[in-house]
Amino acid sequence: MNEVKDRFRESMGRLATGVTIVMTEIDGRPWGLTVSACCSISMEPPLILVSLATKAASTQVIINNNRFSVSVLAEDQVEVAKSGAKAGAPKFFEDFVESKDKINYDVTNALANIHCKVENVVTAGDHTIFIGLVENVELGESKSPLLHFNRQFGEFRTGVKS
Repeated sequence: MNEVKDRFRESMGRLATGVTIVMTEIDGRPWGLTVSACCSISMEPPLILVSLATKAASTQVIINNNRFSVSVLAEDQVEVAKSGAKAGAPKFFEDFVESKDKINYDVTNALANIHCKVENVVTAGDHTIFIGLVENVELGESKSPLLHFNRQFGEFRTGVKS
């Protein structure tokens, strides 16, 4: 079984994904976690899915707060992504966010900031899946996204023909 888990981990590393920051608030401060397991699941109503390790500090806080936001990162935001990915380190995000109302935080210069109310919570293995009802979206400048592939951050190149 360990061989299957190792090969599965490697296979998922080969799946290129967009990079997002899932934000919540801890002790009145913005807290962000880098997440690649994020996708839209419905347009009517607008729903988004994020998957977090059940043991992550953010997981219980999102359940308690009943809300979270998702910031879609641009190619020039590697520093932001690395800050939210530091294992075992506090992930307070004051250096990277702006707040309009002390409830919803936006990562400055993100491609999009999506504010959600928790609609549903599902435990799946060692992760917790949050389905968020999208209440507001702030769109940033349309530019290239930050991607994650093979345990590295990179960018999307346009103009490549198949």
